[in-house]
Amino acid sequence: MNAGLANSPMLLDSANQHSSNLLDSLRILAGFRPQVTSTGNIMVAPVAGKFGYDSAITNGANYSGVVTVEQPLFNGRPRRVQFQNITLLNQALRLNVQLSEMDLRKSITAQYITTYADYSQLEFNRDLLKILQREQPALKKLVQNGVYLQTDYLNLNVSIHTQMIAIKKAALLYRDDLHALNLLCGINDRSEVILLKPQLPVRNTFLVSRSPQMLRLRIDSLRLQNARELLDLNYRPRLSAFVDGGVNAINPRNIPHNFGTSFGLSFMAVIYDGRQRRLEYSRLRLREITRQKYRDFYVSQYQTQVNQLLDRLKATDDLLNEIRAQIDAQQRLINIYKVEIANGLVRFTDFILNVTNYTTTRNDLVQAENDRLQILNELNYLK
Repeated sequence: MNAGLANSPMLLDSANQHSSNLLDSLRILAGFRPQVTSTGNIMVAPVAGKFGYDSAITNGANYSGVVTVEQPLFNGRPRRVQFQNITLLNQALRLNVQLSEMDLRKSITAQYITTYADYSQLEFNRDLLKILQREQPALKKLVQNGVYLQTDYLNLNVSIHTQMIAIKKAALLYRDDLHALNLLCGINDRSEVILLKPQLPVRNTFLVSRSPQMLRLRIDSLRLQNARELLDLNYRPRLSAFVDGGVNAINPRNIPHNFGTSFGLSFMAVIYDGRQRRLEYSRLRLREITRQKYRDFYVSQYQTQVNQLLDRLKATDDLLNEIRAQIDAQQRLINIYKVEIANGLVRFTDFILNVTNYTTTRNDLVQAENDRLQILNELNYLK
């Protein structure tokens, strides 16, 4: 699990996006500080005879080089609103990271459960092969003594060979799923390992108010409110103070005497925008209505999913109890058959049939245990 989280490029990308948002915060802060600009201009408007620009307008020429410092005034509210926007973006990003990590953990856990089921099946097939092989020498003697038929011995050999094939198939499936698990975790290792049985306690509190999806819907609501405030800022009157200094002359010979400075205030306000603001308000209201609909639908569906998974978990637990009881009975029956076969009291085909039934029941056990673990995995990572 740790390797999968450490090697995930998606989580790394999310971390880089968080750093990018931090840079955006610094950029916004810089925008409220004094802005220094410089401009330079050389303009000549010649007059040839009666043709040319009016010198009363152009002064014939203009030579300027000015450095201007401008400071926006009354920045408290704009700064707060824009920083709140960055904060909400960071919260949304952290939640996306959390959701991505949950999805990755869920996928890794699900693949581990599947791989462990393959391993359990492989180990059972090996144990069953040993049971059959242990009966082979005794049955051979009983056949030689005429207690059992040659066909019984051949039937056992066929069962042993069938079990060997089952082991090879189980080993191939286990290897493929183990490689898929390593690939999911970003581990370059093709060696086979012994997997431990997964322990999955239920960690989810099943509180819809604390679910990641509900947190996302709350953040979406705050972002819509912030979008409205950002929109209002665009229509807020703006006042700035400025001061500049440099040279501004119309005659090159007077440049040394035309150095100076100026200062003042600049004001800007939107008077009419063609109802764009009202249209944007309408668009934000539609987004909020959609968000509320998603929220109501999610709340109604979340508890339904929880109840369905808990019902499946209980049904699977009941099934497991029945399967384990059946396996205990079949194991006792197999042990009795072993004793009675040695004395030639039962048909050997009945023993093979009981072993076949035992195999089927053990396969059902592996599948039911796998289903139970997958349900627990779904419960723990329910969003």
